[in-house]
Amino acid sequence: MGAAKRAVSANSAFKQMIEAWNLTSARTMLRTHIDTGLRFSAAWLVDKPHDFATAVIAGERIDKMKDRDGKRLTDAHLVETRTEEYPWLPAVYKELSGYVHFSGSHVGASVDGLEKDDNLVSFLLSETDMKFPEFSWIEAIECFREATGMLAHFLEGYALTKQLTPAELEEGRQRFMSARAK
Repeated sequence: MGAAKRAVSANSAFKQMIEAWNLTSARTMLRTHIDTGLRFSAAWLVDKPHDFATAVIAGERIDKMKDRDGKRLTDAHLVETRTEEYPWLPAVYKELSGYVHFSGSHVGASVDGLEKDDNLVSFLLSETDMKFPEFSWIEAIECFREATGMLAHFLEGYALTKQLTPAELEEGRQRFMSARAK
């Protein structure tokens, strides 16, 4: 429920930022939304998903936990494990990380113009981002939709596992592990 709540909240904030012409903050919300899907998907990478969930609820950091192969569940590792299913993920994640942590992305968003002859840079401090081209806005919206689909996929998988008995769940896990080993 925490992942769903975070997703609903991020969706609301993202929509408000798009409507307010604030792409800088919309991109921050997009990165947060991707983070939710990635970290929720980590439960599929561990031996005991229910123990993993209990640890997360207890406040343990996901990036300090390990997957079934002993690798830490860092953001970089989660992106790597999901790249085959979501080929857009590495580039988008890398680009958007600059919007979560203060970086050159924020400086670039404040540049209003460059005059090469005079070596002058002009800045515009504004709550709106009117200088971004139309494709940037469309790309952000499409990425948000893709990230929502990623999270929905794992939420649906979670709902399906909750319908299984412990024996059925273990049998499915064993089949998965056998197929993975081949």
